[in-house]
Amino acid sequence: MTLSPNFDLDEAARFLRCAPRFLEDNLQKLPHQKIGRAVSFDEADLSEIRDMFRIRPTSTADSTSPVRALSQIRPKGARVS
Repeated sequence: MTLSPNFDLDEAARFLRCAPRFLEDNLQKLPHQKIGRAVSFDEADLSEIRDMFRIRPTSTADSTSPVRALSQIRPKGARVS
């Protein structure tokens, strides 16, 4: 069995590109490991945290709004010739 390396708070924050304080403040909601008082994260924890905060675009296309040709689209305030 191969174990993945563990990351402390600072290393995990660098990996996730967030402040260590963010991880500290949200520790109860985030997957992590705790042995004694030492908090650590493995690669699976960090991947799961990333997925928790992943934002997917929502479809903004409304089926009732007409699709206009690009030639019909004008900037606001433009004069129609």
